[in-house]
Amino acid sequence: MNELIQNICACLEKSESFGNDFIRALKASKIIWKENYPIAVVHSKERMKEASQIDFFANSGLLDEVGETPVHYREQELESIRDASPSSLKSARLLALSEEPKTPISYKVKRPNDYWKKIQDVGHIRSSLDLALFEPEEDICKVEFELREVIRSRKEVHAFKEIGFIWIAVTKGDVSEVFRHYFHDDYTVIDGQYHIGWSETLKAINMRYFVCPPQ
Repeated sequence: MNELIQNICACLEKSESFGNDFIRALKASKIIWKENYPIAVVHSKERMKEASQIDFFANSGLLDEVGETPVHYREQELESIRDASPSSLKSARLLALSEEPKTPISYKVKRPNDYWKKIQDVGHIRSSLDLALFEPEEDICKVEFELREVIRSRKEVHAFKEIGFIWIAVTKGDVSEVFRHYFHDDYTVIDGQYHIGWSETLKAINMRYFVCPPQ
């Protein structure tokens, strides 16, 4: 994890514009960073809400005789789905990989009526990385809310509980209380505004207690 944090900090420090330069710098670095990586695929024709979705999957041979989408996907297939039918995927903002996957990635449902088939193979994934930009008037309670929403979303994909989790909040406000609460000493600030917190595994983050308890 230290290697990833050092990589992120170096890319932030040399980026003139967070919006335009940071992601580009990450993807050009020695770490394998993937943007908008599919972590879930729509389960079946019955769950598709648009005719264009059904047409694409049917014409691409991605529906079986009972109308279910495949279990295994190669990267090129996922890219074609993302280009033609982005609503058919749930994606992570950024993932750091240890290597490019050598075999097709499997996605499965937990229950027959689930909307999403969720990724099962995460052995090649080191960590997720999510980003959030905040307005000056948004306080630590807003920051905590957004962090908890991201953690909940990632935990919905059970396999992600075993990989790393990194979150960056962009704000010049003092939000250290939130970061210390959830990440303890695994927290740093770059240029007074890029707050970075991380955990070796997603499951290690304690969600039981709040900085700003719900009203």
